[in-house]
Amino acid sequence: MRQTLYLGAMIVLMSAVACTAPQKTIYFAENAPLDPHVQVENIEPRKEIVVLTDDILAINVSTISSITAAQGADPVIIFNEGGIAYSITGSLGNGQNSQNKGYLVDANGFIDYPVLGKVKVGGMTLRQVKDLMSNRLQDFVKDPVVEARIINYRITVLGEVGSPGTIMAPNHKINILDAIALAGDMPITGRKDNVLIIRETEGRREYARLNLNSKNVFQSPYYYLKQNDIIYVEPTRVRRQEGNDFLRFYLPTFTSLLSTAIAIYGVTQIAK
Repeated sequence: MRQTLYLGAMIVLMSAVACTAPQKTIYFAENAPLDPHVQVENIEPRKEIVVLTDDILAINVSTISSITAAQGADPVIIFNEGGIAYSITGSLGNGQNSQNKGYLVDANGFIDYPVLGKVKVGGMTLRQVKDLMSNRLQDFVKDPVVEARIINYRITVLGEVGSPGTIMAPNHKINILDAIALAGDMPITGRKDNVLIIRETEGRREYARLNLNSKNVFQSPYYYLKQNDIIYVEPTRVRRQEGNDFLRFYLPTFTSLLSTAIAIYGVTQIAK
């Protein structure tokens, strides 16, 4: 009788584990119950990104006027043909890569720009870079219009996702949900309650963990990603067990033998 109770307890325990495990695969599980009311909350404006070391800047200059020093010449060709051609690898959301000319920001925050020479852009926002370049080019181009963007703005996604790899963000705006979606989403074996973000900034490396089962993730300073962030999605315990030789090969055999022994014991007890 006691053995039968033990067997029944094991079955109940295994059933409970099987029923609770899928909850790890639902986004915002803490807020799963339906609420007929619309919830509205104020959010802080997203901070502008800044140019960092090893960023590659694509800078385009345009004007409707001619260059002041040589009437009739193309006013901006010397500036737009500068830079080095970089092949930027990584998914753009459409499975393609990009190749553009750009200027590498060196360890001191400078780029080498035609005519102007070394220009300090490190630590500036893109808006500040545009204003700086427009002012500096006034001596060579009348009424210059400058556009600047970071062409290697990338996020790396690793771990338990559909397609691990590098993701490019041409619009410089990407959040944790966008990145995971572009990486093929999480399978059932990925943990949504413990997503690791690794960020390097100003000589520091930061480690932060996000719980995608909670709506509080939207309030996290790591919800919006920055260039060169790394995302690691941890596998669930079930997924980790698949890589354990003991659990994969020996435990099932041991469990089968134990089940057989219990069944034989139960039959003999009934026969008595």
